[in-house]
Amino acid sequence: MISKLDNFLFPAVIAVLLYLGYVTGKDYVPPFPQAGQMHSFSDSALSDAGVLSLGMRRLAADVWFIRLMQYYGGLQCGEAKKGDSHHHDHGDYDVGTGKFPDIFSRSRHILDLNPYFTHAGLYSAGALAFNLGRSYEAIELIEQAKRYEPREWKYDAYLAAIGYRLAGNPEKVADILAPVVRDPECPIMIKQLVAFLNKKIKRYRAAAEIYADIAMTARDPYYVRNSRQELTKLEKILRSADHR
Repeated sequence: MISKLDNFLFPAVIAVLLYLGYVTGKDYVPPFPQAGQMHSFSDSALSDAGVLSLGMRRLAADVWFIRLMQYYGGLQCGEAKKGDSHHHDHGDYDVGTGKFPDIFSRSRHILDLNPYFTHAGLYSAGALAFNLGRSYEAIELIEQAKRYEPREWKYDAYLAAIGYRLAGNPEKVADILAPVVRDPECPIMIKQLVAFLNKKIKRYRAAAEIYADIAMTARDPYYVRNSRQELTKLEKILRSADHR
């Protein structure tokens, strides 16, 4: 038999639980962006509906990332392929100035599908910030990613490097990204960017170490060939410096 005290305590406990649920729920981030939070672009909206209904978010993110690399593949992170008309020298960085209008929307869409796809987030943010001069879009993309991976230190490193890049401090950018390129999961494109940056600021030994790593680990024949060519040039420079 329920006592009068029970009649008082039961609704009080329920009220407290509801309040705690409200307080904690305000900062609750669902494990994946919901359908209404997805940023669709061009023809992605129709496929998104099927992907979400079938629970194939990660697979779809992988597919869209492959398409992103194909879309952006003409630009090779500061050292363009022969005949690339989008390559221009901008002082401390060689920046690809091809328009690539959809790269931000495509990248954001990939992270909507799988916000834990760190490799895609780093690749996209690096392309936007360090190759295309679109730092603020890169920052927005990283902020989106950090909502789901707040402890991912490589995103924090990117944010710091972007800040120093905007301040015109390439040496500090190279310092901040040094531990990032040592990470096995670092995109090859970012490794090549940092190697090229070190070469530009005359840190030849650091550049050579990164190019050697790329030559051993890259799967793309272009990156392997380019890194070996750069290593040959840098070895001559280093030997010359040692004999002075």
